[in-house]
Amino acid sequence: MSKKVFVNGKWITVEDKHVKVDDDKETEEEETTTEETAEEAEETEEEETTEEVSDDEQKSIDASANKIAKSILKGMGNQVDNDAVSKLNSKVDKLLSNHGQDDKLTKILSGKDAIADVDELTKEEKIVAFWHGLVTGNDAVVKALSEGTNADGGFLFPNEFLNELVEELPNINVMRNHVRIIPMKRNVMNVTNLISGPEVTWTAENVAKSTTTARFSQLTLTAFKVASILYSSDELIEDSDIFDVVQLIIRLFAEAIAEEEERTIWVGDGSTQPQGIDTAGTIATVASVGQDFDDLVRLHYALPRKYRNGASFFMNDTTAQNIRLLKDSNNNYIWQAEVASGNKVDTEGRILGKPVVVSDWVPDNSIFFGDMKKCYFFGDRKSMAVKISQDTTQAFTQDMTAIRVVARVGGIVAQPLACRELTGF
Repeated sequence: MSKKVFVNGKWITVEDKHVKVDDDKETEEEETTTEETAEEAEETEEEETTEEVSDDEQKSIDASANKIAKSILKGMGNQVDNDAVSKLNSKVDKLLSNHGQDDKLTKILSGKDAIADVDELTKEEKIVAFWHGLVTGNDAVVKALSEGTNADGGFLFPNEFLNELVEELPNINVMRNHVRIIPMKRNVMNVTNLISGPEVTWTAENVAKSTTTARFSQLTLTAFKVASILYSSDELIEDSDIFDVVQLIIRLFAEAIAEEEERTIWVGDGSTQPQGIDTAGTIATVASVGQDFDDLVRLHYALPRKYRNGASFFMNDTTAQNIRLLKDSNNNYIWQAEVASGNKVDTEGRILGKPVVVSDWVPDNSIFFGDMKKCYFFGDRKSMAVKISQDTTQAFTQDMTAIRVVARVGGIVAQPLACRELTGF
């Protein structure tokens, strides 16, 4: 049995010899206990926060985050821009793909990073890395190694690549060795040309001298864009020795450019491409009479003497074969055998002591004789660029990459008097 007793201003309940404090006291004690528990929980939380998250826990967190993100997107319904999501997915896929490609490229470069260690790469390594970036579509690597991007999205060649390419071109392009190369700093360049020099006259003492002038003309050298497409397999670099493949890459690019340059030097229309030597229509002609050795002699002397010293004969293979069959009155071939000039052998031989140059784009039945370095100027803009695509049928079905080389060159007949053409031979 219990009863209440008023003690020191408070009612207490006495029951089974135990004293029970009133509700107000109990509440006060509970609040104190709650505050202590909250402080302990806070301290525990801080301790847990400072602990590192394990890999498994991080994966679990990432999975939960992805799940929540998908749920949010699903809830947004038609408000999501499908094109934007698709582009984002494409970028993510490309980044993941490039990550794997970067690992392969790092192995090829003996542990160097094509972007972070670009200043430490050798010339050969830069060329290989640039090509690898083109083939794999790794724009970050290509941009890091290139001189920048041009207006229509192509990547400019790195200096190391361009220098190697310019050195290789003359080995493939015959006419580059014989015409005058004009480095162009801009797309349109004016070239002053001497038409006729000053004349001298004899005069008596104390007699007024006659005046004379030199006549000049101004030629406009315009750079036109030329492009060529070549295909590369994705495994080209990975399955090849690094230094062997550098020469192969340079050769591929040089061949792609050289053939078209050679063509335009001879038959370019001068409107959408460089002006050709033959199509310019300003070279004086000599008509063939008997299609024999006498025609070649007439052609030789039709060229003014001051241009003969550096002159050569230019013809295509068919014409060269016909001339090789010509014989003099003693039944000796008039085409002299190959002769050595220093350490270099002129493999085409000589006629009348002058070198013979065979180029595929010289027109049939024509032979040109002249000093082409004075006759023809070829403008070399040198800002070559490359564009890549894997969307063509051949590229897609054969695991290849289409690489388009874009160059800007110009050409013009600067001095027609320095050359003559034999026609109808």
